[in-house]
Amino acid sequence: MKKILGLCAGALLMMPFTLQAESSPTGPFVECHLQNGNVEFMPAMFCEIKKGKYVFS
Repeated sequence: MKKILGLCAGALLMMPFTLQAESSPTGPFVECHLQNGNVEFMPAMFCEIKKGKYVFS
């Protein structure tokens, strides 16, 4: 019983780390540095369309 409880607690503790990787069908969300100097948080595909350079944050 203690082993099962330990496994369940371990799974619950790991869950926030797996949910941290926010992504969408258009790719992961990145910090996009646009040509006009603005920095926006958007999906990687939109950053490429706007001709920006992105950094995974």
